[in-house]
Amino acid sequence: MTRKWFSQTRSPPRIPIFYTLTKIHKPNPVGRPIISGCDGPTERLSFFVDKLLQPIAQKQKSYLKDTTDFINFIEKTKVSQNTILVSMDVTSLYTNIPQEEGINAYEKFHNYNPPIPSHYLKDMLGLILKENSFQFMENNFLQTFGTAMGTKTAVAFANIFMTKIKTEIISKSITKPREWKSYIDNIFSLWDNDKQEITLFIEQANNFQIKFTAEISENETTFLDTVIFKGERFRNESILDIRTHYKPTETFQYTHFTCSRPPSVKTGFIKGEALRLLRANSSKTTFENSISNFKSRLAARRYDEKMIHTTLSEVHFKNRQSALQQKQKSKKQILPFVTTYHPSVRNLKNILMSNWDLIKNQPLLNSIFKDPPIISYKRGKSLKDMLVRAKI
Repeated sequence: MTRKWFSQTRSPPRIPIFYTLTKIHKPNPVGRPIISGCDGPTERLSFFVDKLLQPIAQKQKSYLKDTTDFINFIEKTKVSQNTILVSMDVTSLYTNIPQEEGINAYEKFHNYNPPIPSHYLKDMLGLILKENSFQFMENNFLQTFGTAMGTKTAVAFANIFMTKIKTEIISKSITKPREWKSYIDNIFSLWDNDKQEITLFIEQANNFQIKFTAEISENETTFLDTVIFKGERFRNESILDIRTHYKPTETFQYTHFTCSRPPSVKTGFIKGEALRLLRANSSKTTFENSISNFKSRLAARRYDEKMIHTTLSEVHFKNRQSALQQKQKSKKQILPFVTTYHPSVRNLKNILMSNWDLIKNQPLLNSIFKDPPIISYKRGKSLKDMLVRAKI
């Protein structure tokens, strides 16, 4: 089965393309290097290795899956009045991971019987990391240092390497954090030390292979898309408060309501953003203010008032604890009916289901397609697709 899956690699494979994504939120905009490996020579190998590395990365104590995971950590952590909040960022993590260091880090974490012999996994990692060739301006290059941003296994690999670095830094320091959580190259920590000791710790940490920038505060700091601060809940329950964080460059240019998108996508966006605001605001007051601002922004993008009201009426602050629960993804296999959305065919689902008896009345087809399909819309070409290209 695995051999068959590997053999489905495009032949000949596509040459990975190098491009950059500009970090416009930085004071001095810089480019984030990306190597698009879609249909590339190591794409499927990278998917396979990622399946083996993810469980190792996720079992680390400092690992954060996403913002919801981080918020749950904050909700369960009591802190003292003098606790210092520190948010750290690794400078150019992916391009600064020494390849040999990363491979050796994996071996140290694999302290149980692996699904495949460790030396095979090491060889596969070596192929993915050391044979990362790409094309830029019609010239071919080979990345000789760092990890490729764009390959599937890069995130798990970086998480494992960061845990290794964290362990080394803390073990060699007299000053140690009370809590340490990381989401790839973003780190949040709580300290019962003074600012001078924390600053010294960060200076010592910068003597390792990677460099850190840090925001140290007695009252509040930003982490991912949240602001963590000492507010009313902290004063009453010794649990840090949370509110939504927006970067200074955020313009809230939501997809315009008149754009050719299925109604379910529009209502899904409204509810999804409302649930994000619900999770990321620990105070009812800040949640209601955020929802009010969200409504105004939707109205500015010409969203239907009835749709806004109906969708947002499903999200209530009293249900916040339920929204914070990590839901298990269903493994049920559902047949997707894939097509491109067109506004003139709004009732496609009804048309499909009204004729589903044609499938059910055929014994063979009925045994194969036991459940009705779902409509899955693929994105149609936009002006951006026609006018912009990543390849230079």
